[in-house]
Amino acid sequence: MSYRRTTPTPGGRRERRHKKGVRLRTAYGVIGGVAVGAFAFGSFASVGVNAFAAPTSKEAESIAQTTLAPIEAEGADIEVVTQTREVSIEHGSVEKKDSSEDKGTETVVTEGEDGTMLVSYNVTMKDGVEVEREESMSVVVAEPVDEVVAIGTREEPAIPTGISNSGTNRAIGQQLAAARGWTGDQWSCLNALWTKESGWNSNAHNASSGAHGIPQALPGSKMASAGSDWATNPATQITWGLGYISGRYGTPCGAWGHSQSVGWY
Repeated sequence: MSYRRTTPTPGGRRERRHKKGVRLRTAYGVIGGVAVGAFAFGSFASVGVNAFAAPTSKEAESIAQTTLAPIEAEGADIEVVTQTREVSIEHGSVEKKDSSEDKGTETVVTEGEDGTMLVSYNVTMKDGVEVEREESMSVVVAEPVDEVVAIGTREEPAIPTGISNSGTNRAIGQQLAAARGWTGDQWSCLNALWTKESGWNSNAHNASSGAHGIPQALPGSKMASAGSDWATNPATQITWGLGYISGRYGTPCGAWGHSQSVGWY
């Protein structure tokens, strides 16, 4: 069986992992080079001070003997080594308000991802046992990516009750339908359809299903695409309803025929 490696999608998680791996290898190389250079310099400096620098006074000679005597007396094996570890940087979380989502809902828009940091330590070992650790340098290889959560803020308007002026609403419907060229038989079909659905009452509401308004949109909030006053404005409801009929059935008679056949449209 053979496998084909594909190019990572730009901006995707796979590309981020690939870049992170490259940065890790580069950072390890940089830290390793710095650590070797520092260790070599420290060793040379140590040899230069202890082996070649002769005390210029009795006081200096006494200090040198005092400093070295305990190590020589105990015969301890002292070693300073450099260790580099990969440390995770925890990602955060950011919330943003979204008026297109219902209030109380939360949606993760961007998944969070932890970052990575390389930390280098100078570790002092005595007879193979660590006695001291000091951080010498750190390099951020990959910055953490914050999680982004959308918080819904849209609130449903209060649903009105009572019967609106069906005669006025019907007149508005006839005018808006005519603007689409739906007159004659098409108007008759539309009038029959919405008389059956709501009696042209813009406040008509089905509490069990959530259908609302003259066209009985289900749910009523669908009509928000035609206007924020969808719950009370007959013109907004009719505009949305005509668009729905056009997109789904082509004409009012098409919608009326479907309603006559199955009981709904």
